[in-house]
Amino acid sequence: MPLYNRGVTSNRTAWLVLSLFTFAGGAAAQSTGQPAAPSPTLPEDTPGPVDYVLARLERYPIVLLGEAHWIRHDVELVIELVPKLAEKRVVLALETLPAEEQGAIDRLLAAPEWLPEEALRLQRAAAWPYRQYLEILRAAWRANRDTPGSARVLALGPPADWRARGIDYDEFLAGRVAEVARAKQRVLVFCGLHHAFTRYHQPELDLGGRATAFMDRMGNLLRRAFGERVFLVTLHRPFWCGREPWSYCLPLDGAIDCAAARLGRPVGFDVAASPFAGLEVDPGVYYAHGYRRLRLDELTDGYLWLAPLESYRDVELIALDELAPDEAALAEVGRRNPFSNQRGLPRAALEELWRQEAARRADPLTSRRWAHLLDWRERCR
Repeated sequence: MPLYNRGVTSNRTAWLVLSLFTFAGGAAAQSTGQPAAPSPTLPEDTPGPVDYVLARLERYPIVLLGEAHWIRHDVELVIELVPKLAEKRVVLALETLPAEEQGAIDRLLAAPEWLPEEALRLQRAAAWPYRQYLEILRAAWRANRDTPGSARVLALGPPADWRARGIDYDEFLAGRVAEVARAKQRVLVFCGLHHAFTRYHQPELDLGGRATAFMDRMGNLLRRAFGERVFLVTLHRPFWCGREPWSYCLPLDGAIDCAAARLGRPVGFDVAASPFAGLEVDPGVYYAHGYRRLRLDELTDGYLWLAPLESYRDVELIALDELAPDEAALAEVGRRNPFSNQRGLPRAALEELWRQEAARRADPLTSRRWAHLLDWRERCR
């Protein structure tokens, strides 16, 4: 399962580098109450998410699409993009699939018929048993039925025992993407946001909430290797804020939500050219720890707002009986347990883990502790 804190902790030199990203002056501080009046607005011709991502791929050969994991409309956006990526021969790279299964993925996408058992086996191998992520593969297979060889899915994930083997997670991801980029192929990377940071460096915090070091993520590595050819697009969702155990708040205290809601549709925009560029991330937000000031345009290059918080749904968990229809498959699930570090669990224990995960995905606003943000429209002016 993709985890957030897998990056390399930087040394004192990285601290000096990060000081270049510690920002001073020029922007009014963001309020912790309502957005400043008048609230920022987006122009009527702001593009929709699909058009925006495709336009960024025309300009930047490496586009990183950073997700929070499990948000259904984020994954559905990627599914919608697949045939258009195939038309343009853009490689789709997925963190959630293991690189060691690349050959099997290629064969699945080239098969004359859809092979559901093989697709499920790949989800078992990935320890990522969610239907919408599986449907990305089916969408790529469909694109190849229309134009053989047009859709390519690149698996980025390292081996399951990457820690024991001393493999750096983010270096592994970056290496896979770099191979494609050096072959002069454009690539859209769909991964956890924390792996995708490029100019921004993510802090590591002590128990008191102080930044003690900064991580070197896949996006940071790609940025150093390919410079301005790398572009990060952040998918909207609540941010961690406060101190551990984290609470949640809306980015820029809901200013982006309010602006998108006025347009009444999903939007994508370059942050630097938007009215949000100079707005400061509240100091209590996790990402601002270790920075004197942090503006949104220093955190990400592009931004996608897909839906209001009240409509958020999580992806669907594939039922255990479907994922593991026989004893051999069930044993594989037990070895690669996606929900705990326990291995070799019997069916009854796996069924209980499945029940718990299904409950989490069925009520994401409660399980993710976002429900208290449902009054966000009251802050809009």
